[in-house]
Amino acid sequence: MKNSYLKLRVTDNEYTKFQEVCDSKGKSMSEVIRYFINTYTKGENIILLDLDKETIKSSAELCKEKELKFNQLVKFLLSKAIKNKDKLNFK
Repeated sequence: MKNSYLKLRVTDNEYTKFQEVCDSKGKSMSEVIRYFINTYTKGENIILLDLDKETIKSSAELCKEKELKFNQLVKFLLSKAIKNKDKLNFK
């Protein structure tokens, strides 16, 4: 398979911040951009979650324990939130 390259202009600040966030989540910048491109071109909705490492780890463990994919967990939680929208209060 032949690879193509994407040239993208960003400010130094954007580049540094993106690299820091990717590093903190254990991902390479290329992985994150490829994921975005693949998801976007499939016409899927993209939800970017800003999660800390502990939340990611706990969520991964829960998914493994319950034999779920992460998107199944998110759909489950969102459906519960929608059903209980009158009870939600994040203040």
